[in-house]
Amino acid sequence: MAQQQQGAQPQRRRILAGLSAWAGAAMAGTLSGQSLTADASPSGAAGRAGIHPSMEPGDRVAAEVLIDGKAVGKLDHQAMVDGIARSPALVFPLPVGLKRVRLRGKATLEGKSGSFDTTWKVRDLAPILGPLYDQGRPWIERVRGVAAKAEFITVTPGDGGARKKPAKAAFADLEKSLGVPLPPLVKVLGDWQIQLGDSGFQSAADMAKVTDMLLRAWDYQRTGPGGLDKILPRAVQARYDRSVSIYIEVGDGLGALAWDPAGVTPGEMPNSWYSKGQSGARPGPAGEGVWFWMHQEQLHKPVLLLDEEHRPRSTESVLNAVFQSFVFLAPSESETDDELVVDTANPRLNLLQLGFDTTGQPDLSLRSYDYQYGLY
Repeated sequence: MAQQQQGAQPQRRRILAGLSAWAGAAMAGTLSGQSLTADASPSGAAGRAGIHPSMEPGDRVAAEVLIDGKAVGKLDHQAMVDGIARSPALVFPLPVGLKRVRLRGKATLEGKSGSFDTTWKVRDLAPILGPLYDQGRPWIERVRGVAAKAEFITVTPGDGGARKKPAKAAFADLEKSLGVPLPPLVKVLGDWQIQLGDSGFQSAADMAKVTDMLLRAWDYQRTGPGGLDKILPRAVQARYDRSVSIYIEVGDGLGALAWDPAGVTPGEMPNSWYSKGQSGARPGPAGEGVWFWMHQEQLHKPVLLLDEEHRPRSTESVLNAVFQSFVFLAPSESETDDELVVDTANPRLNLLQLGFDTTGQPDLSLRSYDYQYGLY
């Protein structure tokens, strides 16, 4: 995959186990996307995708999208600000069984214009992730369906922390400590042992407030040189004091998924790559809190998981993202230079980032599942 402008590199190289290292992006400039679709996908379409250009101010792209030789839409986008467009320049259908996506058109980059005509082979994650979206089945059964098809995901019945403390008692103590009920899906985790490679969901007995986890399991000190009181802003320290971790990610350092029952402060920035120029977070329903990712390399900047309306994402959406991201980033599922990965089973839009290399040739890549970075 060719190197792109504004950090639009292959996702697997940019994640660094949850480390937010990509430069910020902002709202789109002039958009005039034309699509052959309406709100609903046409007959024969399994899903939909949105193309989000990532360009420098003043750059422009006009292009036509073809799927297996059939034109499905046109886009004409001029960037007004740096980075990825938050709104899609074009939304188009992803037909069942699609094989190739072709993009042809013209781009003006840094004042230089040129033509392009590029085709990608399509690899669909739907055969693996499809069970995750079956609303007719309990969530844990949907997860088991994914595990049956994916490599390195295991879902085993049983309370993994029962020898320390049974799940029911552990959850009761945790809720008493938090002063609020846990999300119902979190309690479902107490009856299962779920591992994704070296990472995994914690047993009920191992779930703890984030600050306690940092002190006891991650070897941080509360005070002194390098202490939490030195490296964390007060607001972040307060968030860690009242939040609970449920998933530990092992990769380039340690990361964690955690839930803050207090939710967001209106206008606070999510610390995500696309938050530059945004209006900040908006509170969600009372009592639902907010989920966030944290990582050792950016401990002072937890990344709030917000939806396209800047409100906290639902618990189910956040937990699903753990499996979506793992499958997407698994070595056996990594993209090749001439390949475009999509998930036609996902009822939400596939976010496709469009960037350009130094020769003016396009690169199209899925950005929906790269942990906290996904817009959808």
